[in-house]
Amino acid sequence: MKTPAQLFCLFGLAIALTQPCRGVVAVTWLDDPIVLWTEWNSRYTPLDINGDELTDYVFAAAIGFVGVRSEGENQYLIWPSGGHNIGGDVEPLAEGFEIGPNSGDDSWMEWFGNGEGYDGLIACLSTGTAGRFAGQHAYMGVAFEIADEIHYGWIELIVQSAFAAAYIYGWGYETDPGVPILAGASAIPEPSTTMLMIGGLLTIGCALRRAKERQG
Repeated sequence: MKTPAQLFCLFGLAIALTQPCRGVVAVTWLDDPIVLWTEWNSRYTPLDINGDELTDYVFAAAIGFVGVRSEGENQYLIWPSGGHNIGGDVEPLAEGFEIGPNSGDDSWMEWFGNGEGYDGLIACLSTGTAGRFAGQHAYMGVAFEIADEIHYGWIELIVQSAFAAAYIYGWGYETDPGVPILAGASAIPEPSTTMLMIGGLLTIGCALRRAKERQG
């Protein structure tokens, strides 16, 4: 007959083993923010989110304007302009907003980017005080490719409203393809990974207890 301690160990291990392994959120925080601003000529700042030496997004700064465009099949969440206008302003997302394949299903927001065939189109972050991101400290929702698979992520931005300037403080993405991510999510284990760790600790603790009881 199994003792309560043994049953507790087996229960903890069973919970851990039933949880699928998933990746973690990879986050990059910058010691000094990337400044998107120009006094004279237009400036373009490439951003490689996952460090594979491929540009995922290019941020543009001109006098009185800050914007961004996607590279390849990559996309970002926008507020559609409507009518005959193409695209729309980049939509600022609050911390904790779920960024994933269904994020663009809402009538007020959609995924947009070069995958739509509009190469080089720059979406607005701010034109002075205009633009949905103007005056916001928020997150930009992104969907970009790694080895031909879509990963979801976020870019943290502060966009000034007094004049067109923005600051990038960091970004993060889900290491598993197709898995949604919360805006601002930190680099911590997924719940399933945490359960595996707990299960392992429970198993070790139970084994040590049984060894101690045998010695006693």
